[in-house]
Amino acid sequence: MTTVAEIIAAVEELAGHSLRHDEGLQHGEAGRQVQRVLVCWMATPDALARAAEIGAQLVVAHESLYYPYDALVRVDNPPGWESWPTNRQRRELLQKNNLCLVRVHGSADEICIYDAFARQLGLGESMEGEGTARVFAIPPCPLRALVEHVKAATGMAAVRVAAPHGLDQMVSRVGLPWGGMALFVNVAYLQRLVALGCDVLVAGESDNYGMRYGAELGIPMIETSHEVSENQGLRVFASLLAEVLALPVESYVNPPVWQMI
Repeated sequence: MTTVAEIIAAVEELAGHSLRHDEGLQHGEAGRQVQRVLVCWMATPDALARAAEIGAQLVVAHESLYYPYDALVRVDNPPGWESWPTNRQRRELLQKNNLCLVRVHGSADEICIYDAFARQLGLGESMEGEGTARVFAIPPCPLRALVEHVKAATGMAAVRVAAPHGLDQMVSRVGLPWGGMALFVNVAYLQRLVALGCDVLVAGESDNYGMRYGAELGIPMIETSHEVSENQGLRVFASLLAEVLALPVESYVNPPVWQMI
């Protein structure tokens, strides 16, 4: 059987480098034998319950296991964070169901998540940039048409839009701040897309500061959600793992936490 450590090594082989400081084994033992894996965006109670239901020994999660963000690797956590109810609930579910958890964050973005979001939106070859910072050309269209296209491609009934020049503004150069890359804490990434000449941003998750950064330059933003922009890539990641490991790997789809009413 395959161990957790061997699965980590397989992910590193796919990525072409060692896992980064915020990734790796975050609950359980590296020597644990694994017969079934669940891949999810975040190790929420529902995701952990599903892992137990299918008899998984390992959960591979993309996002931070505990709060505050990156709690397991940062040095400025507030006192008592381990006992916060949300953190305690997740830890107890991992323990109760005898689950190991490995976080694969930026490595999964590089392996497939960024490209999968671009494909989901029907974007072709990029015209500027490289890696996970590229600008994609689309036939010029009004912003409102791109909004409807994004809704159809993601299956979302509604999206948030920052439209500094209205919905009839013509756009043709798409920047793709997937996941949380349109949040204000990642504004340096937004600036990279601005420097590459994007004239519209199709984002995962953003916030007021993030949206305003581009809007003040006349660059609109269409926000889907953090989960929606990454779930398709995590499906691809689960399929890659299943192929490499010759093990059953299920992809659990974390839905957006909010709804439009």
